[in-house]
Amino acid sequence: MKNIEEIMDKFMEDYRENPEGWSFWTDKADDFYNIYVIREEKGYFIKVDSIYNNNPLGLGTQISVERDQLEKKLPDFGFRRFKEDELKNFFEALSKSDDQKKKKNLIQKQMRKKPTLPHNLDEKEYVMMGPFNQGQPFQYPLKEQEKKDKELRKKLKKKFRKKYPMYR
Repeated sequence: MKNIEEIMDKFMEDYRENPEGWSFWTDKADDFYNIYVIREEKGYFIKVDSIYNNNPLGLGTQISVERDQLEKKLPDFGFRRFKEDELKNFFEALSKSDDQKKKKNLIQKQMRKKPTLPHNLDEKEYVMMGPFNQGQPFQYPLKEQEKKDKELRKKLKKKFRKKYPMYR
């Protein structure tokens, strides 16, 4: 069990090795949100107090995944790079259209691009990150995953109560 920062650093390390084949899922469970970041037989399971906060309270761990456990072919999560003129055209097309289906198609077109690596933060670049999926990517949970879920929930509740003593 590690803090969310350590888990996300480990994920980014793995993502930099190979940005293809990752999938990102969020699911509201119990008092917290579950986040699953999965690629092939491995993944990260993170439990956070909120997905709407820039700095959530969270804990996570690495998990093993069985191929037949996954729901279906999962959509590729990652960074999609834009050139400045592409970004401008993209936003113009989105703002000019009142048709939700056309907007969705424009976004899906970008999400079909091959995921790339983020560049140096000092460089000016434009990226779109996603897709973010809701629900669980699993047809069934493994006993190991259920055990880790209970451990994470217990430790996160303790951490949450320590930070916010008025909640019991």
